[in-house]
Amino acid sequence: MTAQEIDLIRQALALLHRLVPPDELHAGGPALRRCPVIQFATQYLMRDPGRDATSAELWRFYMEIVTAGELEPLTKQEFLRKLPGALEATFGAKKCHNVERDGSKVRGFRAVTIREEPSPVTALGVEPE
Repeated sequence: MTAQEIDLIRQALALLHRLVPPDELHAGGPALRRCPVIQFATQYLMRDPGRDATSAELWRFYMEIVTAGELEPLTKQEFLRKLPGALEATFGAKKCHNVERDGSKVRGFRAVTIREEPSPVTALGVEPE
């Protein structure tokens, strides 16, 4: 599957998520629960092939959002454990161990960056394993 096809599928899924009320459960499906990391990714991050974000930067930004009362707080360990699954599910971004910052290589995600304005879209997400 090409990157363009994957992006088209993501856009279609985002549209479908907007049509489903966030708290509605689907008959016959597993009980869905809102994952704060999925919410963080869909509302406050975006795909940008020319940019990248370190795990530490994303943690700091998540804590700013939590402090503002926008998302449920998680421990740093829990956030960092859920982050790779959330970003892969949302953007297809895998964790990378050589994002360059200040002349050294650190953990992070390529083609992911912080949105200038939060997305008004509220997506329903299953907690990543």
